[in-house]
Amino acid sequence: MLGQADISDVELKQRWRLYWINCIFDFSSLKFQELSWVNNSEKWPSSYEECNSAYFDNLALYKGYVKAVEAGNVSQIEADKASTFHDLANFYDEPSENPADILADEEWLEVVEAAGVFWAYLKETLTEPREVERMEKLEKEFS
Repeated sequence: MLGQADISDVELKQRWRLYWINCIFDFSSLKFQELSWVNNSEKWPSSYEECNSAYFDNLALYKGYVKAVEAGNVSQIEADKASTFHDLANFYDEPSENPADILADEEWLEVVEAAGVFWAYLKETLTEPREVERMEKLEKEFS
């Protein structure tokens, strides 16, 4: 019975991380944002609000990475490396509800750039096969 609980905990953490990787990608890819936010792609429906909510609310990161580190979902090093992107995204104030305005906003482009730097760090350091595969799949679809 104990082994079953351990497997479930591992799987829950893995699912959290895969979702987190998706969220980081959503912030880092202007191509994804344009397809889903501006062109309203049926294949990849999303919006600025959904991107923000997925990351901050669904992953419970609105107060930072303390809980995620304590839960073992991310390492302290990953949390530290995410901090610039996280802070820029957290304090970003969109100029309007129009997604085209957001994508043209210099402050938003700073968020995207910082997310891209963090994405590159994850790409260099992650070794878990499912995480690497997810990253490669996302990049292939939106490159």
